[in-house]
Amino acid sequence: MGKIRVLDDNLANQIAAGEVVERPASVVKELVENALDAEADRILVGIEEGGIRSIQVSDNGNGMDREDAVRAFERHATSKIRRERDLFSIRSLGFRGEALPSIASVSRLSLTTTEGNGKIGIRVRMEGGKEVSVEETTRSRGTEVQVEDLFFNTPARLKYLKTVNTEVSHVADCIGRLSLAHPGVSFLLTHNGRELFRTPGDGKLLHVVHALYGKQVARQMMNFEAEDMDFRVKGLAARPEVTRSNRSYVSMVINGRFIRSIPLVQSVLRAYDTLLPIGRYPIIVLSIWMDPKLIDVNVHPSKLEVRLSKEKELCRLIEEELKKLFRRHVLIPEAKLPHERPAVPRPVQDKLRWEPHQSEAKSRPDTWDSRVREEREGFSVSNREKLPMAPERTAVPPSSVPPKSDPPPEELPPAGGESEGGDSWLPEDLVPLAQVHGTYIVAQSENGFYLMDQHAAHERIYYEIFYHRLEEQDREQQSLLIPLTVECTPAEAETVRQRLPQLEELGISIEPFGSAAFLIRSHPRWFPEGAEEAMVREVVDWMKSGQSVDPAKLCDDGAKMMACKAAIKANRHLRREEMENLIRQLRRCRTPYTCPHGRPILIHFSTYEIEKMFKRVM
Repeated sequence: MGKIRVLDDNLANQIAAGEVVERPASVVKELVENALDAEADRILVGIEEGGIRSIQVSDNGNGMDREDAVRAFERHATSKIRRERDLFSIRSLGFRGEALPSIASVSRLSLTTTEGNGKIGIRVRMEGGKEVSVEETTRSRGTEVQVEDLFFNTPARLKYLKTVNTEVSHVADCIGRLSLAHPGVSFLLTHNGRELFRTPGDGKLLHVVHALYGKQVARQMMNFEAEDMDFRVKGLAARPEVTRSNRSYVSMVINGRFIRSIPLVQSVLRAYDTLLPIGRYPIIVLSIWMDPKLIDVNVHPSKLEVRLSKEKELCRLIEEELKKLFRRHVLIPEAKLPHERPAVPRPVQDKLRWEPHQSEAKSRPDTWDSRVREEREGFSVSNREKLPMAPERTAVPPSSVPPKSDPPPEELPPAGGESEGGDSWLPEDLVPLAQVHGTYIVAQSENGFYLMDQHAAHERIYYEIFYHRLEEQDREQQSLLIPLTVECTPAEAETVRQRLPQLEELGISIEPFGSAAFLIRSHPRWFPEGAEEAMVREVVDWMKSGQSVDPAKLCDDGAKMMACKAAIKANRHLRREEMENLIRQLRRCRTPYTCPHGRPILIHFSTYEIEKMFKRVM
């Protein structure tokens, strides 16, 4: 007898279930996608014990007759593919014909369906992949699938499921993604009879975002549209102050299919760029339509990963149009103030003082800086006399502090910080009033007042100046008196050797030094002063990890380093004309809302909110 034999259908289905049915959420995804392909506009999903005990998916779509209901459990049985060329223009969510037989092979499943119009319904019962019964029943138009005791015959797989709460969260996330992809479909999700999630199905994506993320997030969403010869993109992007700690809130939908794509997510992050703090990610939903011939969805069993024929063009379209969207909107966050404020304790009240004006500061024997420092450290004036104190640095009067080499406005690139009509987004009547703790500038305009972080503002100004200079960098090199030595592992050294020409193109003179080390003898002159070694090591680290070095990113990092070093710091007093100059230069910036690291520059306190705080309006 030969060693090779053909697996029976039931065993083959169980093996396929290992790819298709990972957890209860996988079952929900496959069944809901079938309902969507059946043109349902109302889908109910009910789970018990996280979906391990029971999963029920009911829809009002196109049902099946007796013959189709039985045949649907045969492997590779599908209504979506008829010939080979159909693979190159797939418009449905499911097409492999593996979902139902795979799910049935690891559960006890019943399918009840009817085509409506008074026709008799059919109920098919399966257990462990084997048909138990086929009987007639009554049901309104559509299909209902009941999956019970998932993985009852594969205990090893059941053992590795997580807690009930974890499985519920995965199911809820799955339904949330599908609802974002299909806002015209009404979804209802329940767990143990309790409603978890509901969408109206009115076709408005914003209403789905409201149901999924809440009212506060929905209020901060901006409409986004873009189109070219190949792609049409539409969606919602959150304002930069609305962020999350991971990138799972970046949702991509292509032709009604939720997908995962690292290049598309990266294009979104590049568009937000310095508008986001480090380690924070945006909330955004993008629905993309394209010719099905440009996308291959047949590369992954769960169909989450796809291949795009014109991926770079799509990434460029998303990035450029998102940047235009941000330039069209005022991105200054509103202050979130409580309407009822608790009584402020006396020690805290003492700290909430305005900084004195220059003339007032000169007349006081103890400077504001020293008093704030004492209060922050918990020392009262009486304690100061009892405790041994280090000698205090003599405070320099603000009038004698020279401007910290403020960049002349003409160095900034043109048309910065302006709308498409040419008007600045910053109020023209923005006037500085005072400083708080030598760190924040208080300014007012007709529509309220603003708090400005002076370091963040100056850092943004310098960043745009330096980036503009570095974009036009020359090829001149700076020789090092003492070469830098960079040590690598043997594998890393081989990677760097293969990329030596790229380093030379960047202006970094590098040569092997032994079997796994290199000497850096020169670098580009535009590297930030004092940070040359850090920049060189960063480039080499990119090379060692196998990544290609992007000159634009290197330029961006260099500008950030130089801007951070050059910008004025906190606790530095500014004269009135210095504050005015800072606002004037900020108005010329392309992105006057955040520093290069994503921290906000301005916070707006509207006149209306202030009046509500003081009960002038109710």
